[in-house]
Amino acid sequence: MKIETMTIHGGNTIDQLTGSVNTPIYQTATFRQISMGVNSGYEYARTKNPTRSALESLIRDLEEGDEGFAFSSGMAAITTVLSLFSQGDRILISNNLYGGTYRVIDKVFKRFGINYTMIDTSDLLNVENAFSIAYKAVFIESPTNPLLGISDIAGISRIAKMHNSILIVDNTFMTPYLQKPLLLGADVVIHSGTKYLGGHSDLMQWVLYSAHKILFS
Repeated sequence: MKIETMTIHGGNTIDQLTGSVNTPIYQTATFRQISMGVNSGYEYARTKNPTRSALESLIRDLEEGDEGFAFSSGMAAITTVLSLFSQGDRILISNNLYGGTYRVIDKVFKRFGINYTMIDTSDLLNVENAFSIAYKAVFIESPTNPLLGISDIAGISRIAKMHNSILIVDNTFMTPYLQKPLLLGADVVIHSGTKYLGGHSDLMQWVLYSAHKILFS
């Protein structure tokens, strides 16, 4: 399927009850259980609902990832990613990260003992030299918001894997139409739906995808 077709029709399944070819917006907080402890795959909308599942399936297929989740805001997605780490862990971040991402790392997670080193990731030599100490992850954007700085995703992925570190990429400015970080070696990819995925400045949402299901287990 071409990406143009997938963008229009991906994630939709034919409704078995009505035959609807488009996924409706499900306005329910809870779902009827088949029997005690048995459900149809949905139980509480906070964790999962069919509308959100359709979106997650679409972006997963566009990104060619294994697993993914949609969030109500960007910082909810970023916080979830950073929650992979524990006290004493250190992450390597680009000096050109989106301001909100940097602030939550510096002002919130640093207080919990998750430390960071900030470098110019546009130069692979900087990345190689930074690994004189251990990092659990490298967090970059490419292109960056708003200065459009570029980092070599594939190159950084190779360096990170040599040191058993995961690579997180914010792909907001490119979208999966123009760039697929997971295919370039990234382990986690993040998008802000507010910008080019939505395209009209009328949407507040983020999606988070990974090439490795174990990261979301």
